[in-house]
Order: sequence, then C-alpha cells, then structure tokens
Amino acid sequence: MHKINLGDKTLNYEIIRTDRKTIGLGIDESKLITVRAPKKIEQEKVMSVLKDKSSWILEKIKEIDSIKPAPKPKEFLSGEKLPYLGRRYRLKVEKDEGIKRVEVKLYKGKFYIEYPGDYNSESERIEGIREAVVNWYREHARVKLKERIEEYKEQLDVEPNKVFIKNQKTRWGSCSSRKNLNFNWKIIMAPMSIADYVVAHELTHLLYDNHSKEFWQTLGSVIPDYEERLEWLKVNGRRLDL
Repeated sequence: MHKINLGDKTLNYEIIRTDRKTIGLGIDESKLITVRAPKKIEQEKVMSVLKDKSSWILEKIKEIDSIKPAPKPKEFLSGEKLPYLGRRYRLKVEKDEGIKRVEVKLYKGKFYIEYPGDYNSESERIEGIREAVVNWYREHARVKLKERIEEYKEQLDVEPNKVFIKNQKTRWGSCSSRKNLNFNWKIIMAPMSIADYVVAHELTHLLYDNHSKEFWQTLGSVIPDYEERLEWLKVNGRRLDL
C-alpha cells in the first residue's frame, strides 16, 4: 500500500502490475485508488500520473463522500419503517399462531406483517419476514414497472420482449441483446420519478446499445431532467435496501 498527497487529502493507492500498455485508475467506496499499470513502469511515473489526474481523483472522492450509507439491516419490529415509492411507512409486526407463512400488506399508511409462531430463533424469524417482504416488493415492482413501460414505450416507439424483476446487486436495470428488460426490485423503494428514469433508460437501450450522445439525447426527449434523477440514484441508491 502506498500514500500520496493530493490537495488537502492523503490517499492510499495500490499498484497492480498487468500486461497492459497504459495506466488505468479506479477508486472504490473506501477511497482506495487502484492503479493498473504495465509491469515495468516505475513508481515515480505512477505518482506523476496520479498528480496529473488529481482533479479527477478529488472529484471522485467528493462524489463518494456525498453517497449516503446503506441502512442498518432491518430487524422487522413494530415501529421500524420501510420505503415504498419514495415514502416511508411504519411497520406493525405481530405473531399469529394460526398462520403458516408470513403475510405482508400495506394498508392505510402502514405495513402490516404477521408471522407464524413456529420459528426456532430470532434470526430465523427475521429471515422469514425478509423473504416475504422482498417477495411483496418484487410483485409490486412487476406491476408498477410494467405500467411505466407501457407509458414510455409509446413515447420512444419501441417494443421490449420480456420483462424480468431480479435481485441485482450492482445494476438498477439492464437490456439484453434479445430485447429483454431486467429491473432490480429495489427500485420500487425509490420515488416513482426515479423508477421512471430507470424504465426509460432501459427502453432507450432498445434503440442504442451504448451510452452515445444520441442515446442521452433520446432519453432526454422523454426524461428532460434525467441528470438530476441519475444523481439522486448515485447519492441515495445504497439506502434502498433492507
């Protein structure tokens, strides 16, 4: 591990020697700079590149500092809150010896969760409820996102093949070569305007399989403030979790 002073910050960086001919930089959430460099390049040259790229590096560090941390894992107790379409709803959780599986419903501004009494431990209870809550989100995401797809596919004059709601760790959506659209169920926790951005983004990929100037212009024709919505996701995306 090495250190370098850039601006008023002292940052850690590591060098990974590869067969590449140029230097590549990456920064992770811990602010560690990864330098992928040719095997024979000298460390002085690496430091020179880091200083030349200091403005870019410090801007990335600023972006990382603005990202809100992931929430603490839910214990699924009464009084906790869960987000749905940008609003946070309080939980009312009760045990019901007369049921065999967890039941989840959103009613009059509250999430009502009932769970059976045959769990052997607290961790088993939490995981059982978590699974049921995720299923609830997935089903509601399926309905809501398909509604928004119908809206934006008309505006973009495109027709997707199939739509899948998945548990994706690093993506909010994707578009396959077969014109299938994949969406992360967690996006249904965000405001509808943010879900709209993700839907329109993936539908635009049916026209462009890249992020070219034409892609962003077309997306902007249906989501004029897409930059603000994308920024919201960058800052708040980690908060959309259980």
